[in-house]
Amino acid sequence: MTISTVMKKLSLATAGVTCLTLATLGSGKAQAVDTVIDFDSLLDLEIVDNQFLNQGVDFNGTASILQLGSSLNSLFPPVSANNLIYDNPSLGNGIIRVDAVNSLWSSVGGFVTGTTNVTLTAYASDNSILGTVSTGGANFQDAATGLLPNIFLSLTAPDISYITFQDSGNTYTVDNFTFSSQSVPEPTSMLGFFALAAFSATSFVKRKQPQNAATKA
Repeated sequence: MTISTVMKKLSLATAGVTCLTLATLGSGKAQAVDTVIDFDSLLDLEIVDNQFLNQGVDFNGTASILQLGSSLNSLFPPVSANNLIYDNPSLGNGIIRVDAVNSLWSSVGGFVTGTTNVTLTAYASDNSILGTVSTGGANFQDAATGLLPNIFLSLTAPDISYITFQDSGNTYTVDNFTFSSQSVPEPTSMLGFFALAAFSATSFVKRKQPQNAATKA
């Protein structure tokens, strides 16, 4: 076997190992991205429904906006700016349901203030419960429980399809609703893999043929 033939085979073997390594890297997942909905773009008393579909979330018309200095009772302070949402009794039975749109979630949460215990529950697409977490009692400003307003309730689980906030019938508020979309494969990694594979193939040919993304009261 000539030295030239040995070098060609060694070059092909090296390219193959490199491509295999890149393929493995390409199959990894990107970091999940946190999205925060602060509701400050909406009007006072506006029903929250499908205004945030383009951000991957649907509130299903189960909550309304309250605004500090207008409709919001100061005992239920917002976390940021002036707006938050509450379980408007005229819209349902005290349940705020929020659905994932286009991509399932890996975590979800929100700052909650209520006159009684409020529970966050996460569900899979088959309606099975993935997890629950609660505030532990009333936590409006100066509540007898000693709990502070805006307790951050959060859950982490794979494939969260939708969540609910619920209490025992009294109103509560939610601000800065936060979620992380399910991770997806990095397209650029695979692109690099195919580019290198093409380069290796071209290199080999050249060696053979050297020319060739909450209300106020």
